Amino acid sequence: MNARCCPSFVLVSLLALAGCDSDPATDAGAGGDGGLDASTDGGTDAGIDAGFDAGFDAGYELAPVFRNPVDLPDDELASAALRLMGAPEAGGSGSCSDCHAITRPNIRHFWDLTERAWRTCFADLDLVTTEAAQAALACLRAADRYTPRNAGVFATGAGLPWFPFAFRRAHGASWETEYETFRALVQQPPDDHPALTQEEFDLLTEWFLRGTPLVETILPSLDGPGECTPYVDASVIALVAEGARSGWSARNREAALLMHGCAGAADPSGCLADSPRVTDFAFGARWETPGTTMRLLFQVPYRTSYWTKSSADGRFVAHGGNDTRAGASIIDLARGVVMAAEARYDPGWFPDNSGFMFQGTSRGPAVCEQSVLTAASPTRITFREAGCSRAAELGLYQHVGASLDGGDYWVVDSLWSGDTGHELTDPPVMSEPGASLRLHRLVNTGTGFDAAGVFSLSVPWQANAVVSPTMRLVATQLADADGDPLGFVLHRIDVARAGSGDVTDVELVEVGRYCTPGGKAAFSLDDRWLVTHHRVTDADAVDLGFTGPSDPGFAPYLGVSNVYLIDIATGARTRVTNMQPGQLALFPHFRSDGWLYFLVRDGAPPEHIVATDAALVLAR
Repeated sequence: MNARCCPSFVLVSLLALAGCDSDPATDAGAGGDGGLDASTDGGTDAGIDAGFDAGFDAGYELAPVFRNPVDLPDDELASAALRLMGAPEAGGSGSCSDCHAITRPNIRHFWDLTERAWRTCFADLDLVTTEAAQAALACLRAADRYTPRNAGVFATGAGLPWFPFAFRRAHGASWETEYETFRALVQQPPDDHPALTQEEFDLLTEWFLRGTPLVETILPSLDGPGECTPYVDASVIALVAEGARSGWSARNREAALLMHGCAGAADPSGCLADSPRVTDFAFGARWETPGTTMRLLFQVPYRTSYWTKSSADGRFVAHGGNDTRAGASIIDLARGVVMAAEARYDPGWFPDNSGFMFQGTSRGPAVCEQSVLTAASPTRITFREAGCSRAAELGLYQHVGASLDGGDYWVVDSLWSGDTGHELTDPPVMSEPGASLRLHRLVNTGTGFDAAGVFSLSVPWQANAVVSPTMRLVATQLADADGDPLGFVLHRIDVARAGSGDVTDVELVEVGRYCTPGGKAAFSLDDRWLVTHHRVTDADAVDLGFTGPSDPGFAPYLGVSNVYLIDIATGARTRVTNMQPGQLALFPHFRSDGWLYFLVRDGAPPEHIVATDAALVLAR
């Protein structure tokens, strides 16, 4: 998401589009001295929303009201808008602040996007002609998908009457299918959160269209955490050694978990031999780094969205995106079948291969037994199957793990940076001094996963939390006050249990910092590696083999995304892909035996599910 969580359209995937170099003290959008003319209706009063269907069928040309001007003084309006977004300084809580930091830089980014949207996509609100409606909706697309980034704060009104009218005017009898696709991708908040009413939408948009007046009066100036200083505590070496002996890789190996593509292989390095090598294809001829092997697992015929993740045995790969109205997909590599999944994004797979979860189902966050995918060779997952249950109120961009000693399962959520994978820069990481993460405990009852407690833990100036599959570690991204990512912070998780096994307390102990760029990370199942993707900047020119950023051959590589491994015991960082201009290696994650999966985009579909043995090679 893009940003997908709260009654603002919100944060991070939107932030990925805007820069971080303006000064909030001089930015008219942030300071409120030079806002848009909110009284310029452009069709705001051009119709009625009552009797929409009857009016359209009768041939009336009037569009429903898009937004109503709000007659409040700036101080009352600013307090009300920030309270709606959850800013504690305005008396708010929850809402957007559950997922994102409500800070001056964030509001500045929101205003940038909203101002652009108002000038372009929403310049004509009357939509008198089919062509006008088609142009407005085309403006809301990027890389052939609808995106909330192009809608700005107006994405919070995607469920209000003007938008279905626009789709009906643009698409005629087929409007509903296209509108539901748009709403699933853009509407803020998503279906499992309360939608904004027309009055709330009016209030929020009024404040942004006035230029967010008094934002600097209500929200404090923040200094940030300073620079990142790399270090690794000596205890990490012991944690890595213990992970090799008793982590989920070892547990699954002892349990004889059948890994995808490993039949007849003497060890993991011999797996996936039946999958073609990427060097057999022109598009992947140069992807491998020296000494490694990459295999092409699947060509995806549609455009995916947000995370791609896979099961511990490597058999199932899931992501947002589908060529049907389902919204998401689960690929069974063993059968070569794409199962439509009635969800939106953010898959997660438990490291013991027992189950999986998705966000954006009709039940909200949903958790299912793995048997749902294997029992009857399904072609569609509705999340209403026996073995699926509604999860706790989990935040988006969650990450999952399972304890080795308690028989319970865990999900972490925190402030997050949306990363659709289409951006050409790493997303900014918007956090704040009061940032926290939440650890949700789940218990597998045999027929589903039940909530069993939540623990909130302080992680100042950090976001994008991920837990290790063993629940021994958590990694976060550290950022400065402007959202510039500084690196990754490693924490040890200390869990206290009662004699019954119930968890009584959880604490975090910082044990390392890795001051390297990248997107949200993931752990290996043996707690040895962090893996992330990173888009090329000038700083990467020499690593890619050029003399420097001014080398004539380097310019086409800017924005290319590569995969990097970080050895958490030493801090060593290794690039394990060699992507070419126009190519993006994204969302890397491990399966149990050390093979690393990731997604490759190189323009229009197909996209590619790829595996590399780079971690196995480095471990040797």
